[in-house]
Amino acid sequence: MTGDKLLRQISIPEGSTMNQQLYKEFLIKAYELVLERGQYFTPDEDVNSLELAHLIPSVPETIIAIYVGINDAVCNKGLVSPFLVRHGHNNVFVFDQEVYSGQSDVPAGTIDAKSILNGFEPPNETWNKQWTYIMIEDPARTFESLWQEKGYIDMIPAKFEDFTVLTAPEQSRVCVFIDPKAFEHPVNISRPYLKTARDRGQKIVSDFKIPSVLEGETDELVPVVLNQGEKLYVARTDFGPCAHCWSNLYPDNKTYAVVNENSAVPLDLVIAKPPINSKYARGLIPPKGSADMTTDWFYRGRQIVRRPVLQGLFKG
Repeated sequence: MTGDKLLRQISIPEGSTMNQQLYKEFLIKAYELVLERGQYFTPDEDVNSLELAHLIPSVPETIIAIYVGINDAVCNKGLVSPFLVRHGHNNVFVFDQEVYSGQSDVPAGTIDAKSILNGFEPPNETWNKQWTYIMIEDPARTFESLWQEKGYIDMIPAKFEDFTVLTAPEQSRVCVFIDPKAFEHPVNISRPYLKTARDRGQKIVSDFKIPSVLEGETDELVPVVLNQGEKLYVARTDFGPCAHCWSNLYPDNKTYAVVNENSAVPLDLVIAKPPINSKYARGLIPPKGSADMTTDWFYRGRQIVRRPVLQGLFKG
């Protein structure tokens, strides 16, 4: 085939169980699968348009290939991963470091994002790295109350996602594990096929492999097995982080599945939040795209390596 010549250098993360050749083989396979969908690559794009990451390098199944299509207010991605580790998307609240210095000095009911996540980054270079970036830890703590706290600068809203399985089940089944509160969201309530998908998940969930070193990764989450074209909205009505992961490790699978992700920040929350504190607003560029390196929360946050093995074309 053409277009499968890798022009960029793969950067193997410390502790990885994979070598250059294994990374390349996975990347090319993912490229072929995404290319088959026909909705991603332009005629001038090839395997070099994919991003490659290995979220827990010691666990080979946590490798992921990503095609990023649009990256501004809305982000569209094609994803291929044997096992997507448990994570959510958590609103980040920014405070003046002279009021709250970070680490243990944060507003009650919150936690310093830098202390729980490897590779945490502000959304772009206009956001001061010295500011204190926090996430809500206590569910009783509301975002409205944080807006009133002394030293509050601004909030970086976390995205909502809509997953669509693009691969036929006879080729590859994927089981998504998700926060049960997702099914209270009106978008998911309006999708009658999700009841069948949940029933299907309960029946065959035990057939999906969970890497042994990731024990607890799916605890308290609901298994959902979608058929081709079916969608699952990853969102909660309270705008809190909607934990999710998936396993594409099923004994009858012939290949990996391609999952499409459309994501955007919830407009209701963006409209509701107060204006940026005028003391800091000058020159501050709002976050664009997913702001993944700022708002992603991981169940195993300190183990996660978020720096790409192979950098994609887009950042955000």
